[in-house]
Amino acid sequence: MPALVPLEFISHLIKVLHDYFQPPLSRQKIEKNYSTIMMLLNEMIEDGYPFVTEENALRDLVPFADGLSKFLPTLPKGAANSLKSLTSSSSSSKSFSSDSSLSRSNVPWRRSNVKHNNNELYIDIQETLSVIIPALSPTQQLLNSISGGSNPVPSASAFYTPAVPQVLAEPIVAIAHGSVLATTKLSGVPDIQLILSFGNRLLEGPAFHPCIRLARWRERPGTLSFIPPDGKCCLLQYTISGVESGPIGGDLKTGLGPMKDEFEVRVWSRVPRNVKFVENLRVEVVFDGERVQNVKGTRASSGEFNIEKKGVGVWRFPGKTPMGWNASLRGTMVVNEDLESGPDGTVPQEFPKYIKISYDCQGMLVSGAKVESLRIVSGNGLDDRAKPYKGVKYLTQGKDIVIRG
Repeated sequence: MPALVPLEFISHLIKVLHDYFQPPLSRQKIEKNYSTIMMLLNEMIEDGYPFVTEENALRDLVPFADGLSKFLPTLPKGAANSLKSLTSSSSSSKSFSSDSSLSRSNVPWRRSNVKHNNNELYIDIQETLSVIIPALSPTQQLLNSISGGSNPVPSASAFYTPAVPQVLAEPIVAIAHGSVLATTKLSGVPDIQLILSFGNRLLEGPAFHPCIRLARWRERPGTLSFIPPDGKCCLLQYTISGVESGPIGGDLKTGLGPMKDEFEVRVWSRVPRNVKFVENLRVEVVFDGERVQNVKGTRASSGEFNIEKKGVGVWRFPGKTPMGWNASLRGTMVVNEDLESGPDGTVPQEFPKYIKISYDCQGMLVSGAKVESLRIVSGNGLDDRAKPYKGVKYLTQGKDIVIRG
């Protein structure tokens, strides 16, 4: 058995348990549903190998039974032995959940006899942005000091640098990790075609759901043709390198002020098309928690700054942050006096190591990916008069945008 198979099986098992019992999976919830969990494991494992792992297929084999454990004996003391015997048993010892009286779908990942009063189809494309931006070179810093930057800050004062820099360092890494998610509530067995556009960008290591017809993708890259599972599923996962650094930028300066002991963090929003704001914007200021006791004299043009844990200060901007906006934060780090002194007899001043920005941006994807078309090609069991509702959403999440000082 390949080394990653157990880990992949555990991942599928957690999804199935979430599907059946809803997260969080508390100890009490698991103990209450021993019988159902044992039947699920009996179907999911055959002779020690993964067998049926799709949630939709398991629904046909093991019914949702909130009260099933009330009628079947629970085994809190002998549960481990029962689970072991069930998972190691052969097909001849399958539980009653595999009874031939239960109908099974011809499509392994879709349960049989699906019916919905309101037929709906939603596509969500989500991208997580990871960026590493190095510190400015001395030449770039000199150019910024000469030019004075651009885009003056309305609330500028003697405490803040009154501009966003004109010269920015090029990212070392700029990667978007994307997921194409589908939520289908369609009766019968629908056949769907989704056409995606990625421009001229190369998809690295795309991973497809089993429902995707790979031959169609090879013939026409970007075309997803499939019969979907009922409910939620991930159709495609991909990675794209060399993307834009996103709608939020920032920089970190050190050695400022009369005593050369201050640092400054600046953050600003660009103006991408079709986006008016970002949400949940926060900037982590990361420093050496062993050498720095506190941060004093913090002055922020907007937002709130607090030391939330050792070595990390968080600058938060509640609510929605508009495009074409910027803010500055200044402060001085209080160095631990017990540290060893330098050659001049003083403890060297400490500064932040880097800042990390995170945010949510609805309505855009940094890779430029988009949905060209979404249509239901055919629908066996779907009323011809029905007009299913279709919707598409985009979301970019900045998670690991690291800017070094």
